[in-house]
Amino acid sequence: MANKQQPSFTLAFVAAALILLAGQVTARREIIEVKGPGVTDPILEAKLIDMLEETERTKDKVPVLGNSEMVKYCDNAYGMSIGNLKKALGMLQRGIKSPQGFKELEAIVLVVMKAYEECDHVFAENAKPSPFGISNTKLKSLGAKCKQYAEEDAKQN
Repeated sequence: MANKQQPSFTLAFVAAALILLAGQVTARREIIEVKGPGVTDPILEAKLIDMLEETERTKDKVPVLGNSEMVKYCDNAYGMSIGNLKKALGMLQRGIKSPQGFKELEAIVLVVMKAYEECDHVFAENAKPSPFGISNTKLKSLGAKCKQYAEEDAKQN
């Protein structure tokens, strides 16, 4: 008799999933509403900003890690990546109106992702674990998302 009033686990799971989806829709709407003038893809802009900020945080770790040639190489790679990400963000904020513009942005993101990969490779060549490995994995994942959004935008324009 006690089972009459108990909701099933499946029903509770479905309700929780619906609440989470509603939150994602609300977050996406808020991102779209706060986009700056000229921005053609606010989600891509948010991902580029995430990537830039994470790269800056990773570069800030360099002084703590010493002065080895491997660390210097990564420091330089992060510095160039920050410059390239700022360029890509500036392009997007000014407004990209053609597929070629999104392809250029995609190329910039690929160069940045290659820099992260090369940083890890420098350590691997010397049979040492990269102290930047976790950050670079996160950065490459963000880069892949940016690349995907840029590809989709290029097809739509």
